[in-house]
Amino acid sequence: MTSGRSPSINREPIYISPEKFADHLFHQQEYCLFLDIDGTLADFTLNPKNSFIPNPTLTLLQKIQNHGVKIAAVTGRSLAEAKQMLFPLTLPIAATHGLEIAFDDSSDHNETNVVSVNIMELAVIRKSIIQSCIPFDDFIVENKPYSVALHFRKNPALADAAYTIIVENLKSHANWTLKSGKYVWEVVPKGVNKGSAILALLKKMQSPTSFCPIFIGDDITDEAGFMAVQGDSKLLEDDSQLIKGMGIKVGCEPTHANYFVHDTHEVTVLLNSFLSFCQQHNALVKKTVRHVI
Repeated sequence: MTSGRSPSINREPIYISPEKFADHLFHQQEYCLFLDIDGTLADFTLNPKNSFIPNPTLTLLQKIQNHGVKIAAVTGRSLAEAKQMLFPLTLPIAATHGLEIAFDDSSDHNETNVVSVNIMELAVIRKSIIQSCIPFDDFIVENKPYSVALHFRKNPALADAAYTIIVENLKSHANWTLKSGKYVWEVVPKGVNKGSAILALLKKMQSPTSFCPIFIGDDITDEAGFMAVQGDSKLLEDDSQLIKGMGIKVGCEPTHANYFVHDTHEVTVLLNSFLSFCQQHNALVKKTVRHVI
């Protein structure tokens, strides 16, 4: 469920049977996975601090990685929180909707300020929002290094009050905008979205064999990511290199994604099916190599 001011999307996605996901894949193609965290790998909780990725899911992702598949996380979480939730996995992470990007586990290779961030101005905005929330008991203000999020998941009836607080506090800050999510409004610098983040990660991942990107997400902020991997986004700078991947929405709300599954449980089933595909793919490759030799 999202707040009432979500963008209008008319596309009806196709339900993809998670246990038969491998039937939609081709052994001639190399794939890579981009995964949201909250609402995709981790169940939605009233307090974001209580969310976690189950150990069996982390183990499953590790097995997929062990078969040579590149995986990256694309999340609204801060980079520090995302790393903590994904531990012990080591993988590229686009955090804070793409504002923080770590291409690997080495801090020397992190690109944190993808767009210019005025930290002093963010501190002013954060303080103002916190003060505006004093009359309310059910708001959660989440402080991130380069953004601030106002959660009303404890009391969805406060959606309009949360929206008003954010809008009023942004009136004198033209370089900042708000993003809508599941029971949350988040203040971020303009020009930040998950679609651009995925394209940056994909460019870093590319090999002589082009990948078919698969992005799984559940929220409004994931829509730019769906458009990017499916090649129907204006984010692409070079139309000669159109991407034709798969966007998979978690939930049956209207979306730009071509496909959907119902919940996080079905995401796990889908990933298990993908692992089976990877095992078959590697077996075929080994068989082909032995035959050539």
